[in-house]
Amino acid sequence: MSDYKKTCIEDILKKLPPGYPMGGLFLNGLLVPVTNISNVCDCCAYFVGEDGQVVVVDTNKVDGLSFGEVEAEEEEEEEA
Repeated sequence: MSDYKKTCIEDILKKLPPGYPMGGLFLNGLLVPVTNISNVCDCCAYFVGEDGQVVVVDTNKVDGLSFGEVEAEEEEEEEA
């Protein structure tokens, strides 16, 4: 039997439907911008990056998730 224990982040990721919009994910405290989630398979999560490339991460290494459009906030600040 495996000693593998799911993280709460992995539980959240597995519940998101493919194409769900995201702002980014945190790996070791650093923000990695992504536009949406593609899928989760075993312990890997697949995302679409800002440049359209696929980003694959180990779900155990994800520290946090960001939802929403970061660009919208930046645009509002520039308009003010």
